[in-house]
Amino acid sequence: MTKEMMVIIAFFVFVLIKSIFIEPNALNVTKYEIEDNQLQGIRIAYLSDFHLKRRDYKRLDRIVNLTNAQNPNVVLLGGDFARGHNINAVMNPEVMASKLSLLNAPTYAVLGNEDWWTDGNAISNALKENGIRVLENSSIRIILKQRYVDFAGIADYTTQQPKIAQALRRTAQPRIVFTHNPDVYYDIVDDVNLVLAGHTHGGQFIVPFTKPMFVPSKFGSEFASGLVRKTRNKLIISRGLGTSSVPVRLNCKPEIVIVDFVRVGTVIDPPGKKKRK
Repeated sequence: MTKEMMVIIAFFVFVLIKSIFIEPNALNVTKYEIEDNQLQGIRIAYLSDFHLKRRDYKRLDRIVNLTNAQNPNVVLLGGDFARGHNINAVMNPEVMASKLSLLNAPTYAVLGNEDWWTDGNAISNALKENGIRVLENSSIRIILKQRYVDFAGIADYTTQQPKIAQALRRTAQPRIVFTHNPDVYYDIVDDVNLVLAGHTHGGQFIVPFTKPMFVPSKFGSEFASGLVRKTRNKLIISRGLGTSSVPVRLNCKPEIVIVDFVRVGTVIDPPGKKKRK
């Protein structure tokens, strides 16, 4: 075997180990600073695409503990708690919801496509029974930092019927929209302060120096992850916390998204500042 061949084999072994054993088990905190005088001083955590297997207890505990360490004022859950189509192969919804109830801030949720493929009603009921309100095409007004803020949840684009007008009914700015699938973004015609979504996993497997190739969005790599502003509204897309049926990640680590709203005119760090844990 030539030296060149040995180098190539070693490289592919490294990529295999990194994508199967290292990156899927990493957990980053990705921070965004958004200029907004209406929401100045508020911190939001957005968690999406957990894809919890039956005994993923330690992974979920780690997600909850690291989120709590960020001291958010509110936590939004973007769905896909389940992975696959079999309720018996994923974490028991009651156990999952009880662990999520340990998040130390008001917590609200929407469901994702894999939740509905598995058992959306069971997952929704478990969340509600553990004090986590599910906002499917609905909204809630809460007080944060002595001001009213509306949060509107939009149902999954793939498996349900997103009803944006219904979700935004009786809301006013400042208002934040969150959903599972980012493909509803261009359909949000009302002014909102921020849209949060997941679903695309950042592409999950990214070959260096190329765009993500496998992005489950009709808008392709444009909606892989990060900050998008193609309309008057800003959109942040999370890379998610778990993996799809193909359990690999490469150059696309799982993330907890933290959004800090700052005064307009503040000198801010580039979007996506990361903290490794």
